[in-house]
Amino acid sequence: MKLCDYGCGQEAKHQFKNSKWCCSKSHNSCPSMKKINSLKLIGKNKGRVLSKNTKMKMSMSKKGLQVGEKSPTWRGGYNERNIPLFDQYANQLIPIEKVNRNHKDKNILEVQCTYCGKYYIPKLHTVIDRIRSINSIGYGEHRFYCSNKCKQECSIYNQHYYPKDFKPATSREVQPELRQIRFEIDNYTCQRCKKHQNKLKVGLHCHHLEGIRWEPLESADVDKVITLCKDCHIEVHKLEDCSYNDMKCK
Repeated sequence: MKLCDYGCGQEAKHQFKNSKWCCSKSHNSCPSMKKINSLKLIGKNKGRVLSKNTKMKMSMSKKGLQVGEKSPTWRGGYNERNIPLFDQYANQLIPIEKVNRNHKDKNILEVQCTYCGKYYIPKLHTVIDRIRSINSIGYGEHRFYCSNKCKQECSIYNQHYYPKDFKPATSREVQPELRQIRFEIDNYTCQRCKKHQNKLKVGLHCHHLEGIRWEPLESADVDKVITLCKDCHIEVHKLEDCSYNDMKCK
């Protein structure tokens, strides 16, 4: 058996034009030459500040990977982009929160907005904060909101005793499920000014067409509510027989 001429001690399988025999198709792939080249690279770069790209190449070389090849532990850069993974966090949120897989990338986690009910991709740190809250670690509830507008319009956000803008004589908070169903039916668009949620500077409200004080059993009827933006909701309640005291809109 002929041994490799480059000193690795393995059986030689390939002969080069210089008449030398090697265990691999390229002498640089020989274990002995790899070690020598690695020592040369360390000596060459000693005392020199290496670029991020160079460090990456050296790291991949040590792992036996080619440039551009992904490590088995590589996760698509989701953590670097502050994007949560479904398989990693979904089970920690269910059944407290409703979650989905993103339809474009099944690896990405989507959660439901507490206020409007729309599914969106949250930031990774907000998911971690919510899980800590569910497990009673830390302070606050850290609920999910798809926008700052929804957060500010939510009646329970940052409240301790009463819903936001609570008035004992007239206040009756719209059921969250009813509000979210109506928003989806109306495509998150104000039915008075016809502006979509993304084009509004204020949040959306769910407005009862009939006074719920007079018909409390029908207050959850989805056909008796419409979607209005906050500004239009204020204007509607200025109409005759539609004040907050009347609680009745014709």
